[in-house]
Amino acid sequence: MMKIPEREIQNRLHVLSVRLEALGIHCAILFQNTDRFYYSGTIQDGVLLVRCGGEPVLFVKRTLQRAMQEATVKQIVGYEDIGEVYEYIGDHRLYTESVGLEMDAIPTKFYLGLVKSFPSLNFVDISKEVRIQRSIKSEYELNLMREGGRRLDRVLEQFKEEFRSGMTEYDLYGKMLELFRRQDAVLYVRTRSFNMEVLPVTILSGPNAAFHSSMDSPSGGGEGISVSFPAGPGHRVIGSGEPVLIDVAFNFGGYIIDCTRIFSLGKVSEDEERAHLVSRRCHEIFLQSASDGVSIPALCRQIAEYVQKEGLSAVFMGGVKFIGHGVGLELDEFPVLSEKFNGSLKQGMTVAFEPKFIFPSGGVGYENTYHIGKSGAESLIRFDGSVQTV
Repeated sequence: MMKIPEREIQNRLHVLSVRLEALGIHCAILFQNTDRFYYSGTIQDGVLLVRCGGEPVLFVKRTLQRAMQEATVKQIVGYEDIGEVYEYIGDHRLYTESVGLEMDAIPTKFYLGLVKSFPSLNFVDISKEVRIQRSIKSEYELNLMREGGRRLDRVLEQFKEEFRSGMTEYDLYGKMLELFRRQDAVLYVRTRSFNMEVLPVTILSGPNAAFHSSMDSPSGGGEGISVSFPAGPGHRVIGSGEPVLIDVAFNFGGYIIDCTRIFSLGKVSEDEERAHLVSRRCHEIFLQSASDGVSIPALCRQIAEYVQKEGLSAVFMGGVKFIGHGVGLELDEFPVLSEKFNGSLKQGMTVAFEPKFIFPSGGVGYENTYHIGKSGAESLIRFDGSVQTV
């Protein structure tokens, strides 16, 4: 397994330190797995202390040996109980009056432990700052995502050959996972949202696309095979002429490419075909508009107005209030493509744009992951977005 380049980690830590210092925060304690991986190079169980003007310290509970092999930070300290971390911070005076924490993700137990150990300190939420930084991908990250897109293209081409009459959603799920495995995909999807659980592959045939689940997604429903996870592919046999929505989170090297394509055994209905063409037009509008500095609310309104003009607002996005989201190490990164997200697209962002239409008879529309460049958007997926009739 290849380590993250030392220069990459150093650059990330430098950007964070500069931003924290500008906010008057000279120390940050990072607990969340993905953030710790992003800034240290390892996801072994532990805590990362970032200091402005000083070397970071990585505390590792399990496993110290692997952390020392994987991480590129220099100071790595083993511990058995979180109290030892607090003692180390106090003994070495590695804190200031303001300490940054990821308050969107930190367990309450850890927060209360810090408050008890350092009652005079002011703990500040830096989760937004971290997420904003992570939303801008380096060339190293973009190259991993481009390679992930190329591998996913191969998966989808091969998957088309596996699709045949008489199969269930769960049959296709197994086929897709095998194709993922052949392309060295990590069969795990990280998210930041509390209690958000996601399969790497969601397959929804016909009316199952309109069978919504607890997940806030236009294509996160489905029957599933157990009430323990009542979503995703089930044992329903796929019928002729109904759309089969394939939503995948392809994880290569830790970075996710989010993609949706529609397959069908025979032609879908005229209404579904028309809505799919409207989705294609939404992508064209996105590509014409998306570039560095473009207002996200304005772009979302532009898409919504076009969909309304086509008379499809009632079935657009299955009732959710966004049309896309940032993606990278986690599935639900910044930015959120929503009229309520007050921000703009920035060069280096990678976003999944997913204009979908959910009818009682099935879901259509497709999703691409795009890299936002200075003067336009680059699709990281090349596989044809048309309905794949087999």
